[in-house]
Amino acid sequence: MNSAPLVSIAIPAYNHASFIEACLASVCAQTYPELELVLIDDGSTDDTFQIATRFLEPHRNRFRRMVLERRQNQGVSANSNSCIEACQGEWVHLLGSDDVLHPNKVECIQQSIEHWHCPGLALVHADCDYIGQDGSTVTRSRQKSRPAPGPDFHAYRWLFLGEHYIFNPTIALHRETFLAIGGFDKTLPLEDLDCWLRLSVNYPVARLPEVLASYRKHPGNSSRRRLKMLAALFTTYSRFLMARPGLIGKEDLQQHFRRNVLRFWRRIRGQRPWLFLKVATVVLLSRWRTPEALDYAYFAATLDDMAP
Repeated sequence: MNSAPLVSIAIPAYNHASFIEACLASVCAQTYPELELVLIDDGSTDDTFQIATRFLEPHRNRFRRMVLERRQNQGVSANSNSCIEACQGEWVHLLGSDDVLHPNKVECIQQSIEHWHCPGLALVHADCDYIGQDGSTVTRSRQKSRPAPGPDFHAYRWLFLGEHYIFNPTIALHRETFLAIGGFDKTLPLEDLDCWLRLSVNYPVARLPEVLASYRKHPGNSSRRRLKMLAALFTTYSRFLMARPGLIGKEDLQQHFRRNVLRFWRRIRGQRPWLFLKVATVVLLSRWRTPEALDYAYFAATLDDMAP
């Protein structure tokens, strides 16, 4: 299989000294032969970069090309963009430095890309399981619903409405397409949904219905910064509606807005109980009028003001 195209694995690493070896071991164990590895440490304050360098030194021959760099802290979005820019493969598997790939992840996705032969395909994602800090399997009581398998030319709809999710450790990105839309927005703490929406409006997104990666649950997960994450969600929704008015139907948008405003209220009611009247009013009005980008922007601004 020497003629296999080069596939890239990009790891924007940051403060994951406890997990980086397991992450890299899963990369080295891939059954797909022609890989490059680009790891850029985002100014970690622990030994992430030193451990990664020490682990990878005897594994250099595993990769056709390897880039190991350490830079001043830029944030996850900027560092992810830098990693993908530094890659040379047509397809890039973006991997958090605390997550783990299953051995056949790259091979299965590459085979599916060739099988689908879908012009313009921009992103492929699969299913995942969950592991804890010690690597043991974590069982979740509620399983998130999944979209239909294969290419989808309207994935932006279920992404916006939150009907399904893209599990980040499972993704592969078409590098040139990702860079053409500007990559991740460095101003957003929740950069992935915004990027997936911008991709899926213009390009097909495909799901491979196999568990191909493990997402690690631990106290350091960025998703635990609840107020900032929720503010970023409202900002993402606002920007999408401003850029693409009319793509989401009226009834869907009304239900989506009410659901997220109630989510907002549950998050802030202990700190700002006086906002109850505002919340109740907009929820009631949303039954007759179609929410607009500015409606989402208001709640984003309120959350940003509260976030530490």
